[in-house]
Amino acid sequence: MTNPSTRRLGIITVIFFIGGFWGIFMGLIASTKPNFILTALGMVNISLGIFLGFRILRKNRKEMDKRR
Repeated sequence: MTNPSTRRLGIITVIFFIGGFWGIFMGLIASTKPNFILTALGMVNISLGIFLGFRILRKNRKEMDKRR
């Protein structure tokens, strides 16, 4: 299995961030009583977005340094 392109990783990262912020908003603000599950899953999505963003940064750095 090959590594996905930078553009595809960027799109997936944005989707994780949007889903995470939506989950936190719905869990804490939009519902009448705070919903822990939605808030926790929103934090998981934001964490995945941060991980993929870090992977994009590392991939760009690796492509610029082609010594082999």
